[in-house]
Amino acid sequence: MLLFGHPYIPSKSFYHIDAIEAIRHTPPNSILSLFFTPENLDIIEHLHQNNIRFALHIETTTDAVIAENLGASYLIVLPRHAEAIQKVAEHYLFDAKILGYLEETKELEDLIDMRLDGAIFSDNLIKITS
Repeated sequence: MLLFGHPYIPSKSFYHIDAIEAIRHTPPNSILSLFFTPENLDIIEHLHQNNIRFALHIETTTDAVIAENLGASYLIVLPRHAEAIQKVAEHYLFDAKILGYLEETKELEDLIDMRLDGAIFSDNLIKITS
């Protein structure tokens, strides 16, 4: 299980963006994150075309399949959606890793029980504005 932002484990931060211009304000080789919405498709296309690793916040299994096809490296999900999305990812052999979004370390046990690929803690998402 991958852990991003756990207090005991050093890891890369994810930089949450909402515009292409915000990419300039992130460190080189960053992992960028954004919400999977129709308004963000231009940003997603830009990231994919420029081979920039990115994570998409998704809510449904349909979103997961589309996000995988758009080239996302990670799919960030709330625990209530995680189990169904992880099953779809395993069935279709996704390249993207499913990360459960957590506020507190005590919630990690639930994600372990769901057999998720990983977890990302809220403190690990850094908001970048353009």
